[in-house]
Amino acid sequence: MSTFKNIALWGIGGQNIGSSILTALLADNSYNLTIIARESSTSTYAPSLPLIRVSDDLSHSSLVSALRNQDVLISAVGFAGLSSQLNLARAAIEAGVKRFIPSEYGFDNADPKNAALSPIFRPKHELEKQLVELVKQNPGFTWTALATGIWLDWALDVKFIDIDPEAHQVVYWDEGTQAPSMTTLEYTAQAVIQVLKHPAQFRNQRVFMEAFAASQRDVVEELERVQGVEYESQRIDGREKVREVMGVLEKGFELQAALATVRAELFVGEYKADFVRSGKEPILERVVDMPKITLRDVVREYVARH
Repeated sequence: MSTFKNIALWGIGGQNIGSSILTALLADNSYNLTIIARESSTSTYAPSLPLIRVSDDLSHSSLVSALRNQDVLISAVGFAGLSSQLNLARAAIEAGVKRFIPSEYGFDNADPKNAALSPIFRPKHELEKQLVELVKQNPGFTWTALATGIWLDWALDVKFIDIDPEAHQVVYWDEGTQAPSMTTLEYTAQAVIQVLKHPAQFRNQRVFMEAFAASQRDVVEELERVQGVEYESQRIDGREKVREVMGVLEKGFELQAALATVRAELFVGEYKADFVRSGKEPILERVVDMPKITLRDVVREYVARH
């Protein structure tokens, strides 16, 4: 039984995971929700939702004040906001927050190999190391990170996995057969609710999720079936691509190269983004009941929206 009632939400104004989590929590209607946002934030929310503004420089005192009387802090910040999360965690501890769910949503960011691969994973890797130390010093504070795999609905919308459903084109990494763990934004939002409802089971650990696993070829096959078209295909060598983009990143941060490292995480097998097959633990779906969704469901929904 959950002991959490008051939930603070940070970085929730985006149109991806933040809005999905907020929508799910409102529908669940089990918690008192409070939005925390910077003074300069232009995001808008329902007037019925309490909104606390904090200083743009995220001063410790303003964060502590905003987090008083909150049981849980959920973060949904994007890459640009990841550096704020350690400050949030420290303020949450002083304010008496019991559980922190950071904006981890992705892969096994605790794996040093993954952290070394991508500058996008690195700050998440460093945060988890800090959280492990913080809970040793503050036993009343806990955390849960969700390794969601790739959100296929989002990935199709933004053409992230080298599949373009509008132009009917695909660039396969190697043979296109590596099948990483996949979820959706809505599915992940439901997972957040399960973490809130089962706090003891997911205390101080990364939890791995897999609604289904699918390769690029699996996704394209389903798109071809639903759209009734044949895709044009090209192929790249995965390890060669990693060497290429790492060479670029050695000279400094470059966004497209950094994003390519995330695709490498998915489609180069040594990075083990196939959580169930790779033996990652714990697997969320083995602990709690989650909605059943399939690759076909996600592709059909995508095509219906477009």
